[in-house]
Order: sequence, then C-alpha cells, then structure tokens
Amino acid sequence: MKTIIQALVHAMRCRTGTWHLWGVSFLLAASMSLSYAQNVPVALNLPTSVSGDIVPGMTALDLPFVVQGADGLALDVIVPVNGARMSLIDPTGAAVLVPNDSRLTYHPGSQLTPPLPGGVFTLAELPAPSNGTWILRLTFPAAHNRTVAMATVRARSRYQVGIAIERTTLLAGEDVAIGMIALDNGTPIRGLLSSISVGQGTPGQAIAAHDNGQQPDGLADDGVYTIDYTFATAGTYDILGSVEIQTPEGPIQRTAVSQVRVINPLLSAGSSAFNVVRSAGNCVSGLQVSQNFNVLEAATYATLIRLRAPNGKTIDIRKSRLLPLGAASVTALFDAKTIRQTLASDGPYSVALIESLRVGASELTLGFRKRDAGIFNVTLEDLCTEPIVLQQQLTMTPVIEQGYIASFDVAFPIQVSSPGFYQISFKVVGQHGEDIALFNASRSLAAGVNTVVVNIRSEKFLAVDGPYRALSLVVVGGGNSARLTSIGTSDTYSRWQFLPSKNGDLNNDGSVDGADMALVTQYRGLRAAIPGDRRDINRDGIIDIRDARALQTLR
Repeated sequence: MKTIIQALVHAMRCRTGTWHLWGVSFLLAASMSLSYAQNVPVALNLPTSVSGDIVPGMTALDLPFVVQGADGLALDVIVPVNGARMSLIDPTGAAVLVPNDSRLTYHPGSQLTPPLPGGVFTLAELPAPSNGTWILRLTFPAAHNRTVAMATVRARSRYQVGIAIERTTLLAGEDVAIGMIALDNGTPIRGLLSSISVGQGTPGQAIAAHDNGQQPDGLADDGVYTIDYTFATAGTYDILGSVEIQTPEGPIQRTAVSQVRVINPLLSAGSSAFNVVRSAGNCVSGLQVSQNFNVLEAATYATLIRLRAPNGKTIDIRKSRLLPLGAASVTALFDAKTIRQTLASDGPYSVALIESLRVGASELTLGFRKRDAGIFNVTLEDLCTEPIVLQQQLTMTPVIEQGYIASFDVAFPIQVSSPGFYQISFKVVGQHGEDIALFNASRSLAAGVNTVVVNIRSEKFLAVDGPYRALSLVVVGGGNSARLTSIGTSDTYSRWQFLPSKNGDLNNDGSVDGADMALVTQYRGLRAAIPGDRRDINRDGIIDIRDARALQTLR
C-alpha cells in the first residue's frame, strides 16, 4: 500500500496528475480498505500524502496532519463526492479556512471528459502555519459509494537540508565523503553545528561534520558539512544528518535522510604496473599504466585512468571492454606529445585515479576504484619532442615608410630536433578570408627553438582590411614535415594605411581619376587613420574638401 501511495503522490504534483489520481482513488477503494485518517507528519519541502476512507452513509471526514517549522502550507485535496465542503482547523482548534473561503479554489470533476464525481480543493499557500496538528475537515451529503479522499500537503520552509553523496551504490571497503547541505532560501548557511550518522537498521554514532575546506570537505564555507566514512561490509545503510539552525525566532532542528546500497567489489585488485617507455636517444616517449584485475562478475566494464600533473591539470584515458571471469588487465599509454600539450608542467605525474564501472545494466555500478595508484618521476625535459614542433604564436610588426605601412615583419617560433635547411611557407588572408599572398620563409634552422622572422609585403594589402591571419604554416626538412592550420592574427589595420603605389590612386587601378575623387567624397569628414591614411591627401589629419582639391593636382 505504501508503494502505491508514494507512486500516486508524484501524480499530484501537477493538475493533470491530480485528475488522474482522482480517478484512481475509486480503484483503491474497491480493492482495499484504507484507514489513513491518522496524524501524519508532514515532511518539509516534500509532498506528503494523507488519506481516509469514505463509506456509504458517511457525511464528514477529518484528515489530521502534523506541521513543524514550516513557512508556508499548500494543499491539493481530492474529494470524490458531490457537494463537498472543506475547512482547515489549526492546532488551537480555530478554523483558519472555512467553506467558500476566497483562498480556496475548487475544480469540479463535472468539467472533465469523462466527468467525475466531486472535485479538487486547492490552497496555493497559507503563510506561517503554527506548529502542531492540523485537521482537514470535509463535509458532504451522505455518500452513496465507498471511496477515498486524498490530500497532498506541502509544507514549505526557507531552511532546507539534504544529504550529498557521490553515488547511492558503493563498494564494500570504499572510503566516501558524505555531505550535508544547509540552505536559507537557496543560500548556503555557514557556521552551523551539524552531525551525520550512518547505520544499518538502527542509527549509527553521530559524527561531527565540518565545512572548513580540510579533507574530506572540499570547499570551506560553502554550506556543505562533510564527514569521511568507510563502508566496511555489504548491505543497506541509512544516513541521517542533523543540524541546528539559528533563526530570528530562535534555534530550529533540521534533519535529512538518505540511503545507500553497498555491494561487494565486482573486480578485485591485482597488481599495478607503471612503466616509463623510452625511445631512441633515451627520451621518454610515453607513460604506461597497467592494472590487473580478478573479475568476479563477467560484464562490460568502462575503465578510466587519470594522469595528473602538479599544476592540477589531468589527462583521462577511457577503455571499454567485456571482461570474462578470471584474470584481466587494462592498459593506458599517455604519449609524450599529449603530456606536453595538455599538462604543460614538469612532473612528478601521479596516476590519480583508476576506476572501472560496469555498464549495460539498469545503472552504472562501480566495480573498482583506486586513488593515487602510482607516480612517474619524469620532467618535461625527459619527454621526447616531435622532430618539428609548431606553435600558435605570431607577431606582425608594421614597417613604416613615408608615414605609411609598407610591409610587416612576421615572427613565429619553430622547434626542430635536427639542424639543417627547412622549407617554410605560410599564407596571409584578410579580415573576411580574402587571399593576400603565399609567403616563403625557408632557411637553415638550429636544433631547438628558432624564432623565424620574415618581411612580407604585397599590393593586395591596399585592397583588403585587417586584422590579418597567418594560416597554413608548412615546414619540411630533415626527412620530416609538420603543418599548423593557424599561426595567429595581427592587430586591426585598414587598407587605407598602406603605402600607395601611386599617390592619390586610392582604388589602386594605376591612375588618379574620378573614381578616386568619389572615394575622398565618400569618406569626407572622417579623421585620418594613424600612422598614415591614403585618403588624407594633404596629410592634415582629416579627410575633407581640401583633400579633394589636392587630389585634383595629382590627376
């Protein structure tokens, strides 16, 4: 019966669900005898169901419930009898709501398709309900049929507490952080005295929970009070959190409960191996982690192996495979290139986590977990480098001639393992991808990091605005090659800032004519760009009629 009622409570959270529950109440009455008209404690911030039988000839029914520490009280009451009236009696015996009270909304079942007898009373919220036993008093004409009246009671409190735990299925022997969160209207409450107990069947010993940022607590003063607990054996465990909260009306007690299932490991730990893989020249080409298991339950397992650097950055490798009963192993190789690019820090590198989850069932089940499994005492200098290493790092410095940009000095790094001559090329495009030119920067490079500097110029800069992007860097040499899609982007420049091929030829067609005069007229009144602006013919810092006159002398 409890299971059925709990399932129905979910339907009462929305109006459509309430109508559905209303119809189901007839089925309940026909199939079982209900005697739920007793004092029901109402949980804070959770819907609570209270119900009672209506038998033929009955004309009234009381549904009592207990409220403690609520800031508001809301109701949905299903009465499947025509002509019903509802009152709400507070713990002092006073009628807080009377029939036809304006705060009550009635939804008649006759308006449904198909129509149903009776209706639903709704109270949006009654503020500040007093503590104690409340009574929902229902009166109606003599009932003709056996049925059930049901109510969903929601007691809202600004103070909310709950249990926070990583999973509800744990492994025997697993050490877990259990937290209790306390909120005031959604804001974490700091500085509380709280405790958490863990037990099987009976409450366990209360353990003081802390919010100080020290292990096992993650972050200080975030309103989550944490303990560390080891679930030694398999079974079902009840978790109870208790806290005292100081309020303007005085201290109040709040509790939160949760339940976890602890199972025996599906994989028992075997040996772990941590191998430094070396290449020619004795450099480290990769770090290999192998974990051996004894598989106690054959299934598909997804295994995660995590490598962590001292700077906190991590690399995760995931492997998924079917593991049969008996001996099995999972191996992950962290290559030098990924370590350099992702961790970007000297070691030592720790194997922070090896974790296997059974997949394919109704839920993911932890099969194995090992933290801080091993360590590699390796530095970035020990790692092998690619024969050619390219980076997204670019500077474009304008070269000024006659007060205009004549060209750019472009600089970018190239790291090579072997000295020699390398063919180097890249292209530059404009703001909207317009091709400007393909440039050659081939030269001899020394082993290590080289800063390549090349001067680039093109008449196409006269027709294309920036910022300019350097793309498709290709480096070939020493029997190796490398390509970088994008080197970087310049600052913003305008096509008008570049040294003209012919003074006054603004559209770069080889002559000074009416088309150039039209451009001066188009931009009249604008301040000239710095360091130079081809439209500012007389170079006085503003584009105006005087530039048009000066242009006339150049035609």
